[in-house]
Amino acid sequence: MHFISESPGHGEVIDIGGSAMYGKVGDNLRRALMAANRHGEMPTLPDELLYDDIGLAIWNEIIFKEEFYQTHEEMALFDAHGADIISRVKPGVTMIDLGAGDTRKVERLLAAFEAAQMPAKYLALDISKKSLEDNIGGLLKTHSASGCNVKCAGLWGTFEDGKDYVQGIKTPRLFLSLGSVLCNDPFLKALAHLKSWAQIMRPDDLLLVGMDGHLLPKNKDKIWAAYHSQDDLYREFFINGFDHANKLAGETWFREEDWGFEAQLEKEPTTRHRFFFRAQRDVKLGKLGCVIAKGQELDWFDSHKHGLENVQAMCSKAGLSIIGIWQPDGSEFRQYLLKIKDKKDPKEDADSGVSGLS
Repeated sequence: MHFISESPGHGEVIDIGGSAMYGKVGDNLRRALMAANRHGEMPTLPDELLYDDIGLAIWNEIIFKEEFYQTHEEMALFDAHGADIISRVKPGVTMIDLGAGDTRKVERLLAAFEAAQMPAKYLALDISKKSLEDNIGGLLKTHSASGCNVKCAGLWGTFEDGKDYVQGIKTPRLFLSLGSVLCNDPFLKALAHLKSWAQIMRPDDLLLVGMDGHLLPKNKDKIWAAYHSQDDLYREFFINGFDHANKLAGETWFREEDWGFEAQLEKEPTTRHRFFFRAQRDVKLGKLGCVIAKGQELDWFDSHKHGLENVQAMCSKAGLSIIGIWQPDGSEFRQYLLKIKDKKDPKEDADSGVSGLS
């Protein structure tokens, strides 16, 4: 582990590991495809393939469409409750936005800091340097270098790079996981993500976690519309991911005509929307010396929904206490403000062990 001491100035984007990421994504892709070939497993392609500079631009267009309710409801939440959220935060806090993406959403929260004249620093962590440069540049329009309370900068790197970097931040820290970033996984895997961040939190740190709690069967139409009202954009998003994979492979592994694009909604063990791809014929991976057999499915870009009870249990088992919950009117999307448990916090039923995770 290496600690990075460089502190970015207002408007800067610094490299905390992003420039070394290219090979890692290729390695993850090869491992996933080899597992499918050797063991017949259901591999999940790396998300990083989707979120290159081109993919992020497509994704940002998708999430601001009317039917993609998570974006609009989270913005409405910040508009209604931003002042209350920041009242729990210490002046001079450093915010680290995990997987920041498009910052038009978090700007609603930053506006609450400006309105309260509360000094803070906002650090956007992302794997796309171009996205960071564009978004930090956009934030400078409303948080100018002179007279603003929120200073903004970018961290180019992965979550692991971010965990390394934040060790050197001396101020209280507010970690932001907006749009269901950290908990968008099956229960045990989401719990592991929470625990990994809880382990680096100090007593004066906070973690703000967004989680979509729209569940089947009640919210079936709303969920489906979010992912299927813009089918052309989603297809463009995935085809760009195929192109990205081919560039990393150094040969053409993914041709659109070789794959069937499919999707489904699952109710158990929790609500999940799943995009997956089924091989229409045997697909040869020349450099790997193997074949993806006709009928093999590849998971890519699934979206898990966790209701209030799941999140409460998850946080408790991760060693975190919920000190605030907010949701916009008429929505099951929630923000949870978390801190490290201490001895004064009451023991909850969910503190008992979970099978499969120590």
